[in-house]
Amino acid sequence: MKRVLFGFGFAIAGVLFVSSGGQSLAQQAAGSTPAAGPVKVKVPAAVAAKANAPTPPAKATKKTSIGKGKATANTANAADDSDSFWVEDIDIDGDGNAETTDVVWDDEDKVLFLYADGDFQCRNAGTGTGDMLVAINGQGNSRGRPTGSGWYLVTVDEGECNAKATGAYGCKFDGKGNETACGAALVDDKNDDIIIATASN
Repeated sequence: MKRVLFGFGFAIAGVLFVSSGGQSLAQQAAGSTPAAGPVKVKVPAAVAAKANAPTPPAKATKKTSIGKGKATANTANAADDSDSFWVEDIDIDGDGNAETTDVVWDDEDKVLFLYADGDFQCRNAGTGTGDMLVAINGQGNSRGRPTGSGWYLVTVDEGECNAKATGAYGCKFDGKGNETACGAALVDDKNDDIIIATASN
C-alpha cells in the first residue's frame, strides 16, 4: 500500500485513513464536531475502579481475546497465555443502563477489558447501537500508566449519530476519566492501547 506523506491521510497497520477533500475518517465520522466525535462514552468511576483489584468469579473461564470485529483486542502475551473471562451486567458507557458485558482481566499487564454490543449515547442527541470495547489500566500495570486511565472504541455505521462514514472511533482518557485524544481508531494489541489516526488534545 502506498503511504500518503502529505496532510490528507496516512497508513496505520495496513489501513489507510484517507478521504476525499482532505478530510480524515475521524472528521467524516464526527460530522460537525470532528474534535469531539459522534459518540459519548463516559466510563463511570465505579467501573474504572474495578481494574484496581478485579476478582474473577469461580465460574470464570479462559480466553485470549475479547470483542468482535474492529472492536477486538488480543490479550495473550505468548502462545500459551490466556486470561480470565466472565460475563457481568455493567454500565460501561455511563448512559445509566447496564449492558451484558464480556470481561477479560489481563493479569500480566494488569489491564481490565470490557466489551458489550448494545446501545450508546450519541454526542449530540439520540442513541446508536454497536460494539463497545473499553480498556482500563489497573494498579501496578506493566506500562506504568495512571491507574484508571485507558481508552474506549465504538463502531458506528454511516448515518448513525450523524456519522458520515462507517468505522471505528475511539478516545483515550486519563485517570480522572477526562478524554485526552480522540479520533478514528485501531486497536493496538501489542501495547494494550489504541492508535488514533487523527487526534485532538
